[in-house]
Amino acid sequence: MSDSQTNKILATVNAEDFVGRTHELDALQRHARGETESRGLLLLSAPAAGASELLKQTYDRLFREQSETIPFYFTVKDSDATARNFAARFLQSFVAQSIAFRYREPKIFDVSPDLRELAKLAADADAYWIDRLIACQNEGAPTDDRAFVRSCLSAPLRAAAHGANSFVMIDDLHEADFSFEEINFIEELKEIFSRSTVPFVLAGRRRFLLNAAQTGNAKLAESEILQIEPLDFSGAGLLAENLAGEYELEINEQTRDLIARQTGGKPAFIKFLFQSASKRQLNLDSFQTVEQIYTDELFGGRTGKFYDSIFQKIAPNVGSQKNIIELLYDALFDANEKTPLDSWQKRLGLSDEKFNRAMRFLNAHEIVRLSSNLVEAASENEILSDYVRARYRLEIAAESRASVVGEMLSDFLKRAPQTMAKFYRQSLSINLREILSVFNCQEMPTSLLDYSIFKNRRADEAKTPESEIETIRLPQIIYTARTVAFYPAISQVTDETRSAVAFGFEERAYTDEGETVWIAAEIDSKLEASKETAEFWCDRLEMVALTCDFTKYKIWLVAPEGFAPEAIEVLRQRNAFGSSRKQVEQLKKFLDAGNSDGEKPAANEYEIIVPMGEDTELIAAGAVEEIARRHRFEPKAINQIKTALVEACINATEHSLSPDRKIYQKFSVEADKIVMTISNRGLRLTDVKSEEVKPIEGRRGWGLKLMRTLMDEVKIEQVDDGTRISMTKYNQSVKE
Repeated sequence: MSDSQTNKILATVNAEDFVGRTHELDALQRHARGETESRGLLLLSAPAAGASELLKQTYDRLFREQSETIPFYFTVKDSDATARNFAARFLQSFVAQSIAFRYREPKIFDVSPDLRELAKLAADADAYWIDRLIACQNEGAPTDDRAFVRSCLSAPLRAAAHGANSFVMIDDLHEADFSFEEINFIEELKEIFSRSTVPFVLAGRRRFLLNAAQTGNAKLAESEILQIEPLDFSGAGLLAENLAGEYELEINEQTRDLIARQTGGKPAFIKFLFQSASKRQLNLDSFQTVEQIYTDELFGGRTGKFYDSIFQKIAPNVGSQKNIIELLYDALFDANEKTPLDSWQKRLGLSDEKFNRAMRFLNAHEIVRLSSNLVEAASENEILSDYVRARYRLEIAAESRASVVGEMLSDFLKRAPQTMAKFYRQSLSINLREILSVFNCQEMPTSLLDYSIFKNRRADEAKTPESEIETIRLPQIIYTARTVAFYPAISQVTDETRSAVAFGFEERAYTDEGETVWIAAEIDSKLEASKETAEFWCDRLEMVALTCDFTKYKIWLVAPEGFAPEAIEVLRQRNAFGSSRKQVEQLKKFLDAGNSDGEKPAANEYEIIVPMGEDTELIAAGAVEEIARRHRFEPKAINQIKTALVEACINATEHSLSPDRKIYQKFSVEADKIVMTISNRGLRLTDVKSEEVKPIEGRRGWGLKLMRTLMDEVKIEQVDDGTRISMTKYNQSVKE
């Protein structure tokens, strides 16, 4: 890859390290190429989810990989004191980025030349329309602010009229709602671009942007919508690994997973942790250091400042800020429930205009939820809860900083293993909600739900589910949700992912008589669940039905090893089903529910580290042979895999000049392939002179060419302190 491909332009992350956004990046590329039905696209983002970096990565790729469409990225800033200043900056940025694109020289807009300087730089093909734009603003600039704003914002349309097509990306649009009171900037923007042929993206907070775009005089109702959520667990973990490499910090699997979970998968907060750790030269290789850095981030670090800036915009007055913090603290830690909106206004003591503005901002940044006339704090946001607790104790309760920092760090350390334990339980959950969602009046063997029948069937090995006479018809489920959404108290006895409520109809009879509700829970029991356990859970789920006024319902309990005879009798009396995990797995297969959470099964992974020299590559070859045989690769494929691995190890030994003389190997096996990753520290492959890589006697003369011949895919990556080779071999027996 050339320097022009690797150097960042607007992006802050190297393209190869930008993870978890392949789908979104491809969608933006297609939109830029005009391959979507609508010219407009609304990029709806959760806070700190990395939407800005996504747009900047899109810009960099468009800048490098094509020469026809001018990429234009612009972000709304609260530093623009007036709409007129904002519009002037919009025009200057558009002209500067257009000229930089024509010359393939991003340094042009890095130095922020003024319009007169830009006019002199314009290429011949663009000189006419650029001169007209600049002259219009310098000599005949409208004195009316609204006319001036409209004139500047129309620059991409005027350029397109002269053959200079662009792709416009306007970021952080939610800031405009609070920046320019004299002009409704968003309405102007919608009116201009709704009638243009220029493809454009409007990006901002999801709770603000969709409503702003589809209401008002000008509407963008036909625009495409792209949602940007926080990274999933694997994406957040990969980002943490990449940042560890970038900042030369050590992490391990445990701390990587903790960072991914504790940050909620939000890229901004993950990066803040690594930046802070790098500054303090602390590795993130223990829960203690992770929580120390996290605490520092809350108390004056980038994470704290992230929320400080939001609250400063909401309420510049210190007293009002304290009132908001106190209200949030009460909602998060005392009442933990929805509060009437007028109660908030009374306690804040703000005028209607200022109060409405503050609540809109709190809602847009997902600090609270507004529904009808109620306010609910975002209790699921752990970082926000920690921030509010820290500020409350320091500013409202007036506790000493030393005691607050020390006690909260202690709390975080106690919480860390609990966080991971909860995650591990959730990751092993059978996902009852998704299983219930595929119920659709199927007729199936009763043994797949009733453990007593299943147990008897297991005793008779000749019986299979298909040979059974006793069957049951499932309801048609039309809606599912977690039980905690209906009955919050259930969270005291189970994780929210382990219980679900499903609404449906029997026999597709859409009548009151045919309506039914299933309430399901996954419960823990090392052996067959006891009578007391069955009674306890039936009581809990019956309370859900009573509280929610479900008149016709069915309880379904799933225990790992099923239920004892006394427990089965309790279930029969309560008109409930009891199943084992093994039954549920068979049920999923019967319903073709497959992997109900929609994700691929996790790959089986093996790791080995061998010293260089002394034919130790043969040890690795023996290991991978056993792995491949266990996963039923064909003998010919196994020999090819072994040979390719040996060659990779020999290359690392002979050419890397490794300081630690070790070869790191990872084997990841999925249903249809094995991926081998071989890495070493030392010279990168590109640092080795060609004359140093010469064929020598016997099997050691083949090198990379042989690897590529033997394997289906070979990828060579130059990492900071060495080389990483990834080789993939597909399992042909599975493919066939």
